[in-house]
Amino acid sequence: MKQIQRMPIVVLLLAVTLAGCSGGGTPPPPVIPPTATVAPPPLPADASVPARILARGYLVVGMRYDLPPFGFITDEGTVAGLDVDLGHELARRWLGDPQAVRFRQVRSDSAADHLLAGDVDLVPTALLQTQPLEERVDFGPPLFEDGQALLVRASDATTIVGPASLDGLPVGIVEWSDAAYALDATVPFTPTFAEYATFDQAVDGLLNGEVSAVADLRRRLVEGLRRSPDLVIVGQYSRAFLAPAYAPNQPDLADLVALTVQDLYADGTLSELYARWLPGVAPLSIETWPGVATTNLSEARAVFQAPDTLGAIRSRGRLRVAVVGDLSPFAYLNADGTAGGYEVQLVQLMAQRWLGDREAVDFLPVTRQDGLQVVASGGADMLIGAIPHTREAERQVDFSLTTYVGGVGWLVRNGEAPSDLAALNGQSVAVVEGTNTPDVLHSLETAAGVSLVIVPYPTLEDALAALQAGEVVAIAGERTDMLGLAYATPGVFVTDDRLTRVPIAIALPPGDSAWRDRVNLTLQAMNWDGQFRALYSAWFDDEPPDFPPWPDEPLQTLRIGP
Repeated sequence: MKQIQRMPIVVLLLAVTLAGCSGGGTPPPPVIPPTATVAPPPLPADASVPARILARGYLVVGMRYDLPPFGFITDEGTVAGLDVDLGHELARRWLGDPQAVRFRQVRSDSAADHLLAGDVDLVPTALLQTQPLEERVDFGPPLFEDGQALLVRASDATTIVGPASLDGLPVGIVEWSDAAYALDATVPFTPTFAEYATFDQAVDGLLNGEVSAVADLRRRLVEGLRRSPDLVIVGQYSRAFLAPAYAPNQPDLADLVALTVQDLYADGTLSELYARWLPGVAPLSIETWPGVATTNLSEARAVFQAPDTLGAIRSRGRLRVAVVGDLSPFAYLNADGTAGGYEVQLVQLMAQRWLGDREAVDFLPVTRQDGLQVVASGGADMLIGAIPHTREAERQVDFSLTTYVGGVGWLVRNGEAPSDLAALNGQSVAVVEGTNTPDVLHSLETAAGVSLVIVPYPTLEDALAALQAGEVVAIAGERTDMLGLAYATPGVFVTDDRLTRVPIAIALPPGDSAWRDRVNLTLQAMNWDGQFRALYSAWFDDEPPDFPPWPDEPLQTLRIGP
């Protein structure tokens, strides 16, 4: 009895259990409680778009279902087109699975509303990048150049080359389109129109000889090319871009979209998609940013609070501009501490438009190393001083439209500009030690089949002395570094040649879409009325950068102050 009392309680329970099973059956297996699963914490209401994509595990792409070859419903009831293939490609690159994408129908007049409501993450080609839409949503690099143009029979392409060739000829239009208004506003005569209920009927009319041309947007005309190899597009008379659109104030998504689209161009993927859906149409040549920086969804912030730069400027009544002050002719500080240069005058003209006073600008001297951090932290509204728009810099700050195109160029004696690289074959060319210019030259040598004698010098001033002494025939270097020295030195100049292309732009606080829009829309206005070209021509003798066309007018005044 005492022994039984000493038995552990576990043994007693086991004995009772076995006794209960003494009927000869197999004892039941032990019951293992299920492992508790911890649900992921719910996303905050203001979670970023990348965070929402990661949480749900798939991308939501908004697309039109009625615009072949960009997006349409197949006879089998599935969606197809350029946007569908783009959606799968983005899902593959961002989520590792090309099937991790869902498609939602949008219209051109509702796509922005869906983006702002968070119903879709991205709209690849349903929206034209216009000034009113630029104020509502953000856009990535363009995917297709749109605009009014003409679809004609290939046999007529030598005589019908543009709108002016249509005098007295019947032109097919779709009755609900803006094509009649656009063409009528372009030509000095009254066009003869034949209206059709659908685009397909208009194309049939062209093929049957009922009309000499079909006028419409290129986004629809390209479907005509798929209908018949005997048709061509000619005489485009307006320009606009179809570009991927997404919600504003999403800097991490903006970086991801921009860098991915540039990669699609660089690795040939976009050319493959064009060949599949837009045969006979060449992909756009877009601006690319030098550098090797990349990003992905997991690096994005879960929540991002955009700064209110416009509110701060209204409050203080002045601009606060960080300036790298030793880069003439872009930005420099005079002996009395005042700032001068192309970019200094550019922001002063902006201040005149925004605040009514071109002197309402406080310039804060910074080094190039510290400048990006200053503007990224909100210490300045802008950063100027020949700031290169690179992939690495894009990960820190936002940028305006390109205001100058830099890159490796030639500094030569007057009258000795080389006609091409072959003209320098076997000649001595100076470079500055520690730069990437020798790598650029070696790459160009190989491609052109020439050989240069590359002579390194410690500084640009040393290279200039060698050029003046006749020891070298040219200096190869970054244009933004050489221009100031060339302006100050008689007998030399920087040629217009760009061996590489590096966008130069105004750096802005990251993620503040309203402020970036105000800067870019102002640059567009200055370009439209000629003020930008006049300023550029006062400092440089080459052509200014080509701003992307954003049709229509801004929704609100550009003025910031009262």
